[in-house]
Order: sequence, then structure tokens, then C-alpha cells
Amino acid sequence: MAIQTDKNTNYGGNLVSQKYTPLQNIQYNQNDRPYYSALLTNRWNLLNNANILRQPLALVVRDWNEIINAEAGNNPPLVVISSNRSNWIRQGITAAETQLAAMQGTPAAFDNPSDLRALSADAGQTSSPPIYCPQRIGPAPVNRNVYIVVYISEYKTYTRALANTGITVVGWKFELSIQNRAPRKVWLTGFGASRFAAIEFCKELRAAAGGAAPWDYAWLFDDNVVALTNFPGYMAVENAMIGAAQAQVCAGFHGGTKAEAFEENRNWARAEINAGRGGQAAALPNPMPPGIVQQASLWNIAYLTANNLNFGPVYISSGEDLSFVNYFNTQNIPYFYYNGIGVRKEITDYDNAPGSQRIKAAKERLTAWFAHAESSPTPPGGQPPPPVKVNPVAQEDGGEQKLSDFIVNRVLPVSMPNRAGDEAVQNQAKCQGVEQITLGAINQGFVTANAMNATFQINGAAAQAVIRRNQ
Repeated sequence: MAIQTDKNTNYGGNLVSQKYTPLQNIQYNQNDRPYYSALLTNRWNLLNNANILRQPLALVVRDWNEIINAEAGNNPPLVVISSNRSNWIRQGITAAETQLAAMQGTPAAFDNPSDLRALSADAGQTSSPPIYCPQRIGPAPVNRNVYIVVYISEYKTYTRALANTGITVVGWKFELSIQNRAPRKVWLTGFGASRFAAIEFCKELRAAAGGAAPWDYAWLFDDNVVALTNFPGYMAVENAMIGAAQAQVCAGFHGGTKAEAFEENRNWARAEINAGRGGQAAALPNPMPPGIVQQASLWNIAYLTANNLNFGPVYISSGEDLSFVNYFNTQNIPYFYYNGIGVRKEITDYDNAPGSQRIKAAKERLTAWFAHAESSPTPPGGQPPPPVKVNPVAQEDGGEQKLSDFIVNRVLPVSMPNRAGDEAVQNQAKCQGVEQITLGAINQGFVTANAMNATFQINGAAAQAVIRRNQ
């Protein structure tokens, strides 16, 4: 069969709706449920047969006993998924310190996360403090720790950059089996695996701290989030989750469509302050699910632990957040979505350190492996996919063809002509095309239970094996 679709002529743009979606107006048919499901199970099988999945996850911190003890009596932590931005984060923390030093009374911290004086840059700063900056949590006693989760190749870069900031860096990697059969230098990374590691860290920390850490929830942030608009504070959302008549798996907010320049965020903050909106909102707006939970969110770690749920590591280039939410929608798993609270992000500089380059190269190798597998001929005696095929809506784009050919010959020459010949760009677009197809299929309910379980419960009924390491 072939999936009817059109090309996204704006693919590769700065908006979220453009950045990850090479296809447009995908047509779904419930009779093709086995085909959509195979797109997911094929990825799981590829990783599992190579002995990449179902391997222990190593979580590295400076001192596990220290961070376990530090959770005693604390509120839910702020956990940040990051890559290639350690210097920008450090610059933001310095900007916060500079701003506080210039304020009347030189306070040690801002009033709360919604105190927009943190972003107003009144002392000539050129970078915004991220929202999870320790000085932005609130005055002492803070009772809330901050963790930044990075792939192990960037661990030393981050620990050096963020030393003495009050932030704990967590490194992660899946252990390689001695029976590893993946192509050379291919290991599990990508968007889904990064979020998977962050959630597993939260599960492990909560279990290790036991009753001394009275939280069942944890906050997840993208590393360049600088503000939540109309935000009444962390505890307001936490209390709503705790007080819900039915357990909610998460709480999300209206994601930003793009990252803004520093000057845009600074000017916005100054305008909000001048209009009397530079502080914490009085109350939560009403939750209005469904919605896309991304960029900043509160997660029910107790629920995810009990049900062995997590983000799907098979989503390497896009869709790791939307796929999980679409799964909640089809399974009637309740969650809060606050459309009245918005996320603001900032354009950042990049480290481009050796560790960052290694993770970039590893992701490109993994993407190339997936792209090749998904465009290969159907195995003898098997059923497609592979190859993944599409039937373009526009006649000028030709008839039935492989998705990979459609991406290379029809999508990229129109949407990204200057980079259309770049093999890494081609492989990423091919992978994102498959991921985009599965997102809609999950949301339509056109994916089998087995395929969804393989995606969001990668170890079945068992918990993920974790190895704690000090370094």
C-alpha cells in the first residue's frame, strides 16, 4: 500500500509546525492499521535485534548518596533535558546574578519563576536566565532541586560549565551489550531517548529517596525555556494534580511556536512589567485538554512508574512528545492541559564542544541506519513496510513511490533547496516523515496495542534496569 500525502513546502522553517514535518495532509485509513503499526514495531525490532534496547541505562552524577539525601523534604525537582548549551545556561545564570546585584536591596533571589525582572536585563545583560535557574525559583528556603540531564559525552562539559551554580548534572547512556549487533558507532540517542532518560532518572531518584522525598511528580523543561506566561507558580500546578479526583499523568502548557531572540524576550518582559503583569498570576486557568504537552510540563512519576510508561525511544528526530500525548488521548489517560499558560523560549548559542560533536555524529549515524532500513526492499516472504511508500496528492509529484524518494526528489528541492543534497538532512527528513505518519495514526486510533506497548513500554511489564554511577 501507499500513504496518500502532499509535501510540506515550508518544511525546515523556524516554526514548530514547519521544523519537523516534511509531509502535509496525510490521509489515514483504518484498514491500514497493520501498516501503521509496523512502522513502529519495525523500529523497535531493529533496536531490539541489535541488542540496543532492553539494556541497562547508566545514570551518572557526582555522588548519588549526596543527591538522594538532598531530596529529603523537598518539593518536586526541576529536570532539564539539554544538549550543546552549557555555556548559554551558565551565561544566563550570570545574567541573573548581575540583575539581582543591580536591584534595590540586592536580593539573593527573584520573588518566583514569574518575576519578569529576571528577563528585563537592566544591567546590560545580553542573555536571559532560563526559568529553571536556581535564583529564579524563589527566596530561601527553596526546597526544590535542579537537575540537567545530558548524554554522557557532554557530561564533563556541563559539569565544568555549571560548577558551583546549584545545578546537578546527570549523564546518561544505554550500556552496550557484548552481543551488540548495531552498525559500527551506532548507539541509542535522539529526542525520545533523551526524554526517556530524564523520566527514568526521576523514577530512580524518587525510589531511592523513598519517603524522605515526598514528591510523586517532577518538572521537565527544554533547556531554552525562559518564561511561562500567566503562571501562578509550581505549587499551584502541583496542588491541582494532587487534588484531582482522578490521577492525571501530566500537566502541560501552550508551547511556543518558535524560540525568540534575547532582545524580543527582554522587550516583552519590560512591557509586561510596565503593564503590571511582571509577577505571578493569582490562579490557574481552567485545564482544557487535549493539547500538546511539550517544552515545559509536570509529570506524575508515581503513575509512570506503576505503569512502566515512558517516552518512546524509537522517536529519534521528532514527535517524541506528541506521540506520547496522542497515546494518552487514544487510551483515555487523563492529563491537564493549560492553554492559558504559554511557554517562551530563547534562541541560544551552542557549545560545539567535542562531546557535543560526538552526540551529533552519533544521532546522524542512528538516523541514517533507520532511514536505510525504512527504504529497503521488503524481505522475502514478508509484507511491507519496508519500504515505506507514499502516493503524492499533486500529480506533478509523480505516482506511487518510496517515501525516501519523495523526500529527496520532491520535498527538499522545494522546501530546503540550499541543503537538499546534504545526506544528513535527507536522512533526518526521511525519519521525520515516518515519525509524522505514526503520530497521526496513533491519534486516529489506527495503531495496535502491541505496537503502542512496544513504543511506550519498551521493557514490557518490567521496569527499566538502571545502573547508578558516581563520576
